[in-house]
Amino acid sequence: MPIQLQVIAILLAVAYFILTVRMVRRDQADIRQMGKWLVLAFILLIGALFPALATRIANILGITTLTSLALYTLTGVLLVFTLMLHISLIKSQRNIKRLTQELSLLKKRVEDSERNRK
Repeated sequence: MPIQLQVIAILLAVAYFILTVRMVRRDQADIRQMGKWLVLAFILLIGALFPALATRIANILGITTLTSLALYTLTGVLLVFTLMLHISLIKSQRNIKRLTQELSLLKKRVEDSERNRK
């Protein structure tokens, strides 16, 4: 990897890491959700600092270029993140539905209780 590209990759990885940390510190994101993005930022930084290691891993896996390895890896990681978020969304929707049903039942009980008092 040319040194200019390596410097740009390091700067982008550090900027991404700082952005992620700032979002957590400003309470714009939850640390539980941002943990995986922090890990991804760390992996990007390691890959930018040690491109020979990533090239060796690509060669071991039979991938011809470092760019292809990065593309395949990041695509896989993003697919896993998307799946995890989708599962979380489904759980949240189920909880909202259950809570709405419980609230409706409680509201009905209160209304029935008020009618019985009159």
